[in-house]
Amino acid sequence: MNHFPWLTIIVLFPISAGLVIPFLPSTGNKIIRWYTLGVCLLEFLLITYIFCYHYQFNDHLIQLKEDYNWISFINFHWRLGIDGFSIGLILLTGFITTLATLAAWPVTRNPRLFYFLMLAMYSGQIGLFASQDILLFFFLCGS
Repeated sequence: MNHFPWLTIIVLFPISAGLVIPFLPSTGNKIIRWYTLGVCLLEFLLITYIFCYHYQFNDHLIQLKEDYNWISFINFHWRLGIDGFSIGLILLTGFITTLATLAAWPVTRNPRLFYFLMLAMYSGQIGLFASQDILLFFFLCGS
């Protein structure tokens, strides 16, 4: 059994990559656009790799489980897992967000904020579909 935190990586990768956007050069929007598109493509490829090689389609129970104690005094866990229903939603989110990044190419007003919020939304959606804790679900739903 593989205990590598695949789901945590696909949830936190877009938001952590979005934190780099303020440090990119401000000489035009091209760099920010290409960077965001690259992050979205890399995330989609990573999601596809994880589900092709680490998800077992004949097992309909929750797979790739992760459970970390996050805030112990309120019993708040970072609990992620996927089943047959959420796998389709996560793959669809990756595909649609990559297409949305391409569709948002003409955005010129405050592109740093726009593309950062797009990557933050990407993380929130992936985490929302993979969450197995009700508090984590509502936390990610609000992001």
